[in-house]
Amino acid sequence: MSENPQEPSTGGPSTEPDGEAAAAAKTAQAQHDHDDERVDEWEDESFPASDPPSNY
Repeated sequence: MSENPQEPSTGGPSTEPDGEAAAAAKTAQAQHDHDDERVDEWEDESFPASDPPSNY
């Protein structure tokens, strides 16, 4: 039974992330975006395909 009778229980875990988890998710997304931009830049620099990328 629910501990707070005014709020119905959904029976599942809370869908709201806590502050620490939200910050970690935001940091992970920022790192992913940064890495994605670097790969796009390396791809552009590798044209034509006969030339290796400058970071290789």
